[in-house]
Amino acid sequence: MEFITTNFERLIYVYEHIFWLKECLTVLQSAIIFLLVLWILRRKQKIEFLLYLSACIGIACVYFGDNEYWSDNDILKFIAPSSLYICYKTEGKERNITLFAFLTPYFITSYEFYRSLELAIESLLSHSLIIFSIIIAKNTYSLSLFISIVAGMLFNYIGITAPPSTSELFINPALITLATIWLGIYKKNPLYVNFLKIFWYTLICFAYFGSWLFYFIEPFISSFYQ
Repeated sequence: MEFITTNFERLIYVYEHIFWLKECLTVLQSAIIFLLVLWILRRKQKIEFLLYLSACIGIACVYFGDNEYWSDNDILKFIAPSSLYICYKTEGKERNITLFAFLTPYFITSYEFYRSLELAIESLLSHSLIIFSIIIAKNTYSLSLFISIVAGMLFNYIGITAPPSTSELFINPALITLATIWLGIYKKNPLYVNFLKIFWYTLICFAYFGSWLFYFIEPFISSFYQ
């Protein structure tokens, strides 16, 4: 057992220290999850399967994220393509139920608000500000895009300058999506769905291209903290 663990750690060491290899493998993992979601959406018991898959993703993200095998941006790659697909390919109540099934277990297992009371309060304030901005911007494409870009940039920036899972404390895409869905249901306003489409489309761009962008500018960012 020790031999297997040692060799696994050596593979992880190589994986973590060759950026392009890490990114390629992460994209491959993301593609596998996306294809699995596509397969599940064609099953009769898709809601149950999505709940199980979401819980597994959340638990894996906690373990591999806390052990610094996956960055916050890596984790975003696993949920962003499927979330955007669900937003576009389902409608009405089916969209809401499917998004809840796919994101809720992941959110519950990965949202580490219990780290400290101070972080919990800061998380509540940051998400309240985001949700308030969504209420204002739901009917405006430019404002929705601006909010999504700011969220994507902050998610990446916090991810490279703070401990693992900190991004999800202050800008949790699953929590933002679930809150937006509830707003749409409560206010009976379909315009909130438009925001979600823009939001997840923007996050996909940051998930796949932001890693490379912030990889090259990270040395400059780190120099400010020295």
